[in-house]
Amino acid sequence: MEQNPYSAPAADLQASPAAPLGKAPDDVLRRIKVGWIVAVLCAAINLLSGLLALKNGNTVIGTTSAIEALFIAALAYGVRRKHRVAASVLLAYYVLVRIALLLTGNLSGAGLGVIVILVYLSAARGTFQYHRWLQQERRFPSSQRPRLSDDPLWRTPPRPIAATPGQAGQDAPIPPTA
Repeated sequence: MEQNPYSAPAADLQASPAAPLGKAPDDVLRRIKVGWIVAVLCAAINLLSGLLALKNGNTVIGTTSAIEALFIAALAYGVRRKHRVAASVLLAYYVLVRIALLLTGNLSGAGLGVIVILVYLSAARGTFQYHRWLQQERRFPSSQRPRLSDDPLWRTPPRPIAATPGQAGQDAPIPPTA
């Protein structure tokens, strides 16, 4: 073993990953998850209705429904990635669509529309709460995170114990005082 004080310490750099952030609150993550799943279901329903309209020969409604389905699916992906803008745009878009349907006198699905609006509102609140939690976690890390001093690279190695008696650093018994 080298005794050179200027040599680099031997450390396994792969064993010390970067300290991960703590886990976000479960209710916030659940709100976001339910929101993007409902958005994917709405996109799938729009896509199916568009395909049925195309099959029946109505190309305008079919293409519009397909484009709307892609738009909602893209926003659902944004909500899944916890983007506040995507969640807010998804909520605003759905509210505007429901208002437009109510203004035309179409009341079909109004109850389900209110439920979907509440789910999207909850998902938008969840994304904002997630980012508030993330900012707080970055500013004041929780006690769950490992400290830098826990990293083996930054620990000081223990002093070697001398093998023969009389060498410096050996623990010798203290003689009793009289």
